[in-house]
Amino acid sequence: MEFELKDNHYRVAKMDVFAQFRLSRKLLPMLMGVIGDPKNIKNGGTSMETLLPKMAEVISSMSDEDCNAVIYPCLAVVSRQNGKTWSPVFSQDVLMFDDIDMMDMLQIVGRVVGDALGSFLPTAPANGMDILPAG
Repeated sequence: MEFELKDNHYRVAKMDVFAQFRLSRKLLPMLMGVIGDPKNIKNGGTSMETLLPKMAEVISSMSDEDCNAVIYPCLAVVSRQNGKTWSPVFSQDVLMFDDIDMMDMLQIVGRVVGDALGSFLPTAPANGMDILPAG
């Protein structure tokens, strides 16, 4: 999968099945806690005003270890076009591009999650995790 964010082109490599499983173990219970009944999403019953406070509450209760267990493997499969080459955005627990801010990082992670777990989510997001604002 490829996408563009702030005039930069990104490529997501396929996450291996074991990494997908570990990611789903961390995220699916959290996502179900945020969205509640998946039928509400399909029927348009859950709004951003409802989701954001729940997301903030769930994310703030996650340990640093759990956050890293989600963020690190997602970033590890992403490369960014740098001239004519593709360079990893994350290596040895460090972002490789200084211009990637927190919102960019979260959008990148959201797209990887959508790509890796889309078939497990109640409704697969069209382009990753559309709950984050475009940047």
